[in-house]
Amino acid sequence: MALTHRIEPLAGLLYDIGHVGVLSNVVAPPYDLIDKACQDALYARSLYNVVRLELNRDPDRYASAARTLREWLAAGVLVRAERPALYSYTQFFEVEGRRFRREGLIARIRLEEFNAGRILPHERTFPAAKQDRLELLTALNTNVSPVFGLYSGAHPELGRITAELGTREPQLEVTDDLGIRNQLRAIEGAAAIAAIQRELENLRIFIADGHHRYETALEYRRRRRAAEGNPAAVRPYDYTMMTLVACDDPGLVILPTYRMVRGLDRGAIAEFDARASALFTLQEFADADRMRAALAQAGPGAIAVALGGERVKLRLLQLTNPGALAEAMPSAAEAVRQLDVSILHALVLERIFGITPEQVKAGGQVEYTIDALGALASVGPGSATGAFLMNAPTIADVEAVSDAGAVMPEKSTYFYPKLLTGLVLNPLDAAGAS
Repeated sequence: MALTHRIEPLAGLLYDIGHVGVLSNVVAPPYDLIDKACQDALYARSLYNVVRLELNRDPDRYASAARTLREWLAAGVLVRAERPALYSYTQFFEVEGRRFRREGLIARIRLEEFNAGRILPHERTFPAAKQDRLELLTALNTNVSPVFGLYSGAHPELGRITAELGTREPQLEVTDDLGIRNQLRAIEGAAAIAAIQRELENLRIFIADGHHRYETALEYRRRRRAAEGNPAAVRPYDYTMMTLVACDDPGLVILPTYRMVRGLDRGAIAEFDARASALFTLQEFADADRMRAALAQAGPGAIAVALGGERVKLRLLQLTNPGALAEAMPSAAEAVRQLDVSILHALVLERIFGITPEQVKAGGQVEYTIDALGALASVGPGSATGAFLMNAPTIADVEAVSDAGAVMPEKSTYFYPKLLTGLVLNPLDAAGAS
């Protein structure tokens, strides 16, 4: 079947439960959430855990992942779906005692350069992560995990189809290690697929998560097309697997991403109050819980800071000189200068502590977490010298930055929950188009 639409079903690879037993033993979090301990635990959980493809730990991990994929396909551990399908992906979860349900649609999305204005990023990316994902994609020729995309507008036909699907038993269901219930239902009917294709053909998509994977897919396409002499026909590698979620979905939750920083200059820590008072009002706290509560109440423009030393300093900063941000980021879009993360990076990390954007991008000094208590507890001897907390950006912030053709600093958003890896894989071979 020719690839003619912007949104196409995928002839996906799914685990054969008869081979793997329990689905919860073979799925995994996204690769960027897997540290060494988690990787080892996933390896121990099953010989077929998807981490062996997504984040292989062997010395030649890309070759090992490719060999593993071939072996699993030959043995029937992973089997191709009988018919190409779109997939309704539902997640049930809790945040601070509130229950949520988020609806997504897994599909193949035709790749477009960002300058076309129909698929837009909102965050900067790290070069090392893109190189890693490119080597993996080249080795596997398969999307192991989806990009997370957002779209706006009312789409009643899609809503009708997914609502009707929701009354049926899921094709796959698994509760992950965070207690998130994940359900997958195939949309295989030609009429339903055609209706969704028509309704979503002109979507503008904001990348919520998976910027590295999307940019990698673009580069992979460039290389494949160059190697094949830029064929006129559309190829499966002209697409990438994406989970689409509506911007107004009531289950769309953004959590703040906190910074833990190593090696802060001791002189800058000692002089922090004096340096910061030129730009911010400072409120001192003896109790971290009270500081966090004050941060939540303060709203935009507030940063909570914990600094190491003989005694941990706890401060709440509130910007009093907005002109300083315009001066520090003269070429940045106004939507970017409105962000708390911009205040942190430009006025606190760079101006007060001398940590440049290049140093942040290089990695190693700044670490990221959604665990506020863990970030604060990390400040001490032999660990982080500073922790920085912010309130979460809103979906309106994401849209404003993307609309401006701009990007946020790295790790500005954390859409919760992440998309589970291993429910369905998207092979980029010719058979995947049939």
